Amino acid sequence: METKAGKGRVRHITAIAALVLVVTTALIGAAARGKGSAPGTAIPSTGSAPTQFSAPGGGPVTFTGTLDRTAVRKGSDGRVRLELVIAAQPQPGEHAQRVPTDLMVILDRSGSMAGEKLEQARAAVRALIAQLGPEDRFGFVTYSNDARLEIPLTAAGDRERGLWLSVLNTVSADGGTNMSSGLDLGLDTVERGRGAGRVARVILLSDGLANQGDSSHDGLIRRATRAARGEYALTTIGVGADFNEELMTALADAGTGNYYYVKAGDDLSEVFAREFDAARTTVARGLAVQIEPGSGIQVVDAAGYPLERTPSGVSFRPGALFAGQTRRIWVTLAVPSSDIAERDLGRFALSYGDGVERTTLQFSDTPRVACVQSDDEFYAKVDVSSWARSVVVDGYNEMQEEVAHAVKEGNREKALGIIAQFRDDTKAMNARLQSPAVESQLFATDKLEADVAASFSGPNQPASQNELSKARGVQALDARRAGSKR
Repeated sequence: METKAGKGRVRHITAIAALVLVVTTALIGAAARGKGSAPGTAIPSTGSAPTQFSAPGGGPVTFTGTLDRTAVRKGSDGRVRLELVIAAQPQPGEHAQRVPTDLMVILDRSGSMAGEKLEQARAAVRALIAQLGPEDRFGFVTYSNDARLEIPLTAAGDRERGLWLSVLNTVSADGGTNMSSGLDLGLDTVERGRGAGRVARVILLSDGLANQGDSSHDGLIRRATRAARGEYALTTIGVGADFNEELMTALADAGTGNYYYVKAGDDLSEVFAREFDAARTTVARGLAVQIEPGSGIQVVDAAGYPLERTPSGVSFRPGALFAGQTRRIWVTLAVPSSDIAERDLGRFALSYGDGVERTTLQFSDTPRVACVQSDDEFYAKVDVSSWARSVVVDGYNEMQEEVAHAVKEGNREKALGIIAQFRDDTKAMNARLQSPAVESQLFATDKLEADVAASFSGPNQPASQNELSKARGVQALDARRAGSKR
């Protein structure tokens, strides 16, 4: 959807991210051409294990991985990163298959939504209704002190559209925020009406804190996991300044959907349109990455996705995949570093469904990482291009998320300490590897530090800290999960 320049927080962040990606790609390319150590420092060629891996298969989905290094130093934290790339084949525009879609909107109509925020939500739903095809179905739930099924899940005919628009105009804002009742009613409606050959997506919008019904974090998350079990997506949108961004992010993660932060007054229509377009071009549902780590290997993180313990290791669920989508997820692992040895990282597999059956793809080779004694041995086995991507994309934005949490807590020293630690560690390694992309990212670190310091000064500190936490948090999350949104 094409929009006017500068309109809307979502488009603003997307434009910045696109510019950063272009610049970073160019810089990383330069780093790859100059791969190695600092000028005048010789690193002996010792030979190294492969850094690239792929899963055989001829279906619409591909699954590959790239290690940022094949060695860790003895006595270090043993951290390595593996970039997983999950991609779906594109479909020609005029021949693109559109999957019949069930779209459920769950809207907060508590008192704080009155005025501009409610009207923006109405406008977004109107625009969404206009895009629905005759095979699509739409449902609408609102909640405040209680939940109401305003529109049952119904096919999008001309008569129905007119009725839906009339219903929209009657929705008014009042009362508290009983989010649990809204989720229960919306998810029940979707699951009762599920049909073969259809894909479902639920969009939850709120501007406030859950304060009625079951407002517990665990209770709300438990509800969101229903979407993951049903192989559909729950996307969350936080509007304004008062909602709990950590809860809304966790709900989206548990529901294998996306999370958005939109300022009051911004246009929500683009967010709704993206989610609908992604749903109706879905080619793989219920993505699940399974990792069976080798002996002593620990799975530390996977771009912030919740890690689920399994009998053989861990798994995480990145959601769905639409035609032409490429998703990049950095997995961080810890390799034992007490002994000089080479170790298997383990088995890496991806499973997904197409509405009929599930397919599993698995790397044909096992990634291996050695623990080595000397710096020269270690740096010889660092893939500078991959390492630079891991720092710029995952390392920096993981740090930015931690800073956002510290700012939300009102802890200035903790936030600045996290930034300083990242800068020191990154500078030390880049002094040897000399990546222009990483050097450029360190300038962004300086800007983040200045923004954090500024949020703790001036007459309106709580509001400044709240805005920085929300904006930087969603920016970091989107960057770590490159390709997750349309």
